[in-house]
Amino acid sequence: MSIQLARPDVADMVLRTYERPIHPELFESQRDCSFSVGGHQATVRLGMRGHSLAFRTAESTLTEVATARQVSLPERLLLVQRRLIGYRTHMFDLPGVRYHCSYQLEHVPLDIYLQIHRELECDARSATLSLIVPGPGRHSPGWISLLKCDILPEGLVVHAFHTFPENAAILRTQTLFELL
Repeated sequence: MSIQLARPDVADMVLRTYERPIHPELFESQRDCSFSVGGHQATVRLGMRGHSLAFRTAESTLTEVATARQVSLPERLLLVQRRLIGYRTHMFDLPGVRYHCSYQLEHVPLDIYLQIHRELECDARSATLSLIVPGPGRHSPGWISLLKCDILPEGLVVHAFHTFPENAAILRTQTLFELL
C-alpha cells in the first residue's frame, strides 16, 4: 500500500515573520541545519509544508516561516503575515540585523513548469537542504522544495524554491539577513 504525502495547496501558502524564535515542534521539518554567520547563529528547516529560517544575533532573533495558513503558529511578536501570491517585498531593521525578503509565486504553462521542475531536480543535488517527493504516477511530477544558503561576511542569503505540480506553480523566496 502506498502512502500519498500531503502538500498544501499553493493558494494556502503564507509568509509569517517573527521577532522571536519559534519552537521547533511548531514547524514540522524533515531536514534542518545550523551554522555560524559572523559569530551569529542561523538555523534553516525544510518540511512538507514549506520552510523556516531563524537568524539570531546577541540583540535579537528573526524567524521567517513559509507554510500553509492552516498551520497554527503563535501571534506574539508577529511582524509580517501575508499570503504568498504575486510578487512582494518586506524589509525592516531590528537591533543588529536588517531583514529583507522578496517572494514571487509564478503560475506557468505546463511545458515550462516541467522544464523548471527538471532544472530544480538537478539543483537539489547541490542545495543546502532539499526534499523531493515523487508524483503519484510514473509520468506525474512530484514536488520539490529546496534551500540554497550563501554565507556572506555581512550576513546570510537564503534562496527557497517550492514547486506545486497540481497548479503548475513555483514559489520563489529570497531572504537576506544583513548584519548592521
